[in-house]
Amino acid sequence: MAFSKNTHKFLIGFFLLIISFNCKSETEIASAISSTSVAGTLTVSADGVFMRNGKAYQGIGVNYFNAFYRTILNTSDTTYSAGFKYLSNNKIPFVRFSATGFWPNELSLYQTNKALYFSALDKFVKCAERNGVGLIPSLFWFYATVPDLMGEHMNQWANPNSKTIAFMRTYTAEVVSRYKDSPAIWGWEIGNEFNSYCDLLDQAINFLPKVNIAGGTPATRTIEDAFTTNILRAALTEFTTTVRMYDPNRPIFSGNAMPAANMYHRYKYANWTQDSSADFTSLLDVQNPSGLKSLTIHLYPDQVINHFSNKIADINIVIQEAMRSANELKRPFFLGEFGSPKTLGTVIEAQKFQEILSAVIDNKVQLSALWVYDFSSQDADWNITQTNSRKYQLDAIINANAQFLLSAGINETKDINLSCSVYPNPTSDIVQLKVGASSMINSQSMSYQLYDMQGRLLETKKIVAELTNIAVNNLVPSIYFVKIIQENQEVKVFKIIKD
Repeated sequence: MAFSKNTHKFLIGFFLLIISFNCKSETEIASAISSTSVAGTLTVSADGVFMRNGKAYQGIGVNYFNAFYRTILNTSDTTYSAGFKYLSNNKIPFVRFSATGFWPNELSLYQTNKALYFSALDKFVKCAERNGVGLIPSLFWFYATVPDLMGEHMNQWANPNSKTIAFMRTYTAEVVSRYKDSPAIWGWEIGNEFNSYCDLLDQAINFLPKVNIAGGTPATRTIEDAFTTNILRAALTEFTTTVRMYDPNRPIFSGNAMPAANMYHRYKYANWTQDSSADFTSLLDVQNPSGLKSLTIHLYPDQVINHFSNKIADINIVIQEAMRSANELKRPFFLGEFGSPKTLGTVIEAQKFQEILSAVIDNKVQLSALWVYDFSSQDADWNITQTNSRKYQLDAIINANAQFLLSAGINETKDINLSCSVYPNPTSDIVQLKVGASSMINSQSMSYQLYDMQGRLLETKKIVAELTNIAVNNLVPSIYFVKIIQENQEVKVFKIIKD
């Protein structure tokens, strides 16, 4: 997220260590790579669509930020196992997480006992595989950690001969080559919101990386620690090149935050003029190089007021513009973080959350992730668990994912023009399914299927009349789905609420 979000977040991220870059040649590596993707993983079609198992995919996951980080600090901590089980049981399809620690001094496990580190990561990935939970590892969460570890400035992310880039190549090569055949891995991300620090011009000296001497950072920063879009592009290009040596198919994500309202002008013209929606598209293109096969932003309620110079923006408009940009650039859009904080107060928090979620659903965002699941350090503002007051946000994405699953493959074509509705809704007893007479006449075979919120099939029956009663009186209060099937095609899905 942008600066305001980074100050909210309890930053933790990065765990690595200096090792020599002893890589195979690109020719040797390329010859060992299969051109086919691992079944069940995420890929990108030629026209810029996220695909799974040969079909366009839509799903909402969660940011499980410290799921593995706590294991880095304490290898006996495998509490992620219970988290994966809950997510799996509730059909939350994937998690985005920090694959490393944050401060340089937190990299000791990888530095002193690489075998133990990878043994712990192996168990983490295997647990995700067993539970059918996808993983998007963010390999270098905080942009300052590797340069600090290497004793270099931030600008060395742009130097292909720097120790920073050498370390990035080595760690990336080890991780990607080790897990490229895992069905749990959905994509690879360089880090979290590197672009938030880009092109701050005369204000750059006021926004240098935080200093934590006890954590292993230098005591002071200099202007060489200022970050720019050109440095970001160089780092992403080197990262992408390394990943593609081992994994030619999965998407690569920038992890970028929502661009500031004047970021393109800061980059292109070195001034603070507000960007238009067209500038927004150009900036997404620049800050998400085409080799990534994706566009990423993070979006929160405080980031959209007067965002574009040529139109009034709200949450829905920003997501519309991101989707338009994705279609124009033929790169699918990943909303890597979204959410609404507790600090807004119960009513506004819920309202703003629903605005974002509705925009995700209405604009058919294929891939998005809620911030943040099971992260106790953010109990005061962002943390969401299955037992706290913000559980409704988990329930809402569980509901949305169930709708996505049931709607997958729905084909409302001109050949099948089905007129139908359900009422009363909500209901406590019986819901009536009404099918237009013309639909009944034109159909030789029509049925409905009733599903619960976890996607479990509860009932299947043929539809033989214009009115069909569906009894829900014996079901617990919850959300259910009715799928209509006509002539062996899934053509409509209705959500019903049982009081």
